[in-house]
Amino acid sequence: MFYEGSEKRLEITSSLNLLEFDSSFWQEMVKQAGAYIISQVENDQLKAFLLSESSLFVWKNRLLLITCGETHLLQASLYFQKHVQRQQITSLLFQRHQAHYPEKQKSSFQQDSLQLQKELKGDSHHWSEDYCGDIFLFGNNQQNYATKNILMLHDLRGAFFQQLQHGKVEAKDVASQLQLAKHFNDFNIDQHSFEPKGYSLNAIDAQRYFTLHITPEKQSSYISFESNLSETEVAEFHENLLSLFKPQRAYLMTFKPSENSLGINTQKML
Repeated sequence: MFYEGSEKRLEITSSLNLLEFDSSFWQEMVKQAGAYIISQVENDQLKAFLLSESSLFVWKNRLLLITCGETHLLQASLYFQKHVQRQQITSLLFQRHQAHYPEKQKSSFQQDSLQLQKELKGDSHHWSEDYCGDIFLFGNNQQNYATKNILMLHDLRGAFFQQLQHGKVEAKDVASQLQLAKHFNDFNIDQHSFEPKGYSLNAIDAQRYFTLHITPEKQSSYISFESNLSETEVAEFHENLLSLFKPQRAYLMTFKPSENSLGINTQKML
């Protein structure tokens, strides 16, 4: 059975205090996308929800919802827009990485962006080179994005990947292979191994976060690791992932505030 690992991402900043929203609101929002909440960790600055399809992070004035599989992330965005006033949304970023089988998705990026344009007059951007993807952006490019970097690894290899591919591996054993304790000892980590296979984690420390998702799908194996940590803080862990999973393709996407451009750059790592 095929599973689409490539993500869709929604980031919204708001004048509201999102930490005051009840958990039932977030449950319903992710339900609109076709996912559900598995578990949650939080501190006084950040809530992190581990989902059946990826992750949701909520700060005081910002949310980041990431979904994969055949989820319909646009519906989650429309749900949020319906329950707040238009002027309470200060920016919105809607992103889709290129799906392996786009025809299996509930909608295309073009359909999604047309829906978003009805309420928010934003701009769309398309990558069509080695990395393929699309972004709809409403608001000020000079804002600080929730995410600073996303590492994307495709077509995985190696002994540990073979182990993951043949069935469920306990979360503690995946964490040991990833050397999480060595690289991120200060973080509160929430992790889950899926049946029949697959692994996700969220990790938080004050306002800092990272999330990692492994799709050991034979047809399109994939890992994503994203965070709001600096490139210096994650560089060693990035090298660890590249060494452990030996991907045939790898990309690093970085997000930086910019006056005159999208402020998002993608580079090949291999």
